[in-house]
Amino acid sequence: MNTLELRYLLPGLAVIGLTFAPFAEARVYCCKDARGQQVCSDVLPESCADRSYRELNKQGATVKQVDAPISAEQRARRDAEAQKAGEEDRMRQEQRRRDATLLNTYSSERDIDMARKRRVTDIEELLTQLRDQELTLKQRHLKLETDAARFAGKPLPAGIKDRLDTNAQDMRLLADNIASKERDLVETQQRFQDDLVRFRQLSGQH
Repeated sequence: MNTLELRYLLPGLAVIGLTFAPFAEARVYCCKDARGQQVCSDVLPESCADRSYRELNKQGATVKQVDAPISAEQRARRDAEAQKAGEEDRMRQEQRRRDATLLNTYSSERDIDMARKRRVTDIEELLTQLRDQELTLKQRHLKLETDAARFAGKPLPAGIKDRLDTNAQDMRLLADNIASKERDLVETQQRFQDDLVRFRQLSGQH
């Protein structure tokens, strides 16, 4: 065959190749219907629309496995389970981090007890100072009320009223601060107790 004949033959071969290409890539779709029977067709059977199915080549080998579509309820359940698993994994990682910090910070139960005593002492000393301040504010409030009582039935001087309002606000803020430190004291005691229990577990001293 000469070069001229080959030049005219190649386009024809290309057209033939394109014509038969779909047949070379033909697929068969198979799934099990509602009765559990195998259903196959060269187009996706209607009974396979909401089911998992397989794509087979012309040799009968599975070339693709397609899962069944999931419902909105199933999707929500899957997402909730994934979120729960992610949260549990985050908590495990956080626990490992806390355990490592605990073991790196303390070498014995005595270390934990000494740290607890130092922290508790600091909070208790601060509470003593705050309660002393509270007592001073209460005494000042009584004095201001005595001064204000002298003007019964008369307009209260602005200076006394302002001092009463300021003192009352300081008392409220101080009371909130004292309550916060009291909670801190309880939480600190509990935190060190939890650390002690966990330290014993990690050290094998149950």
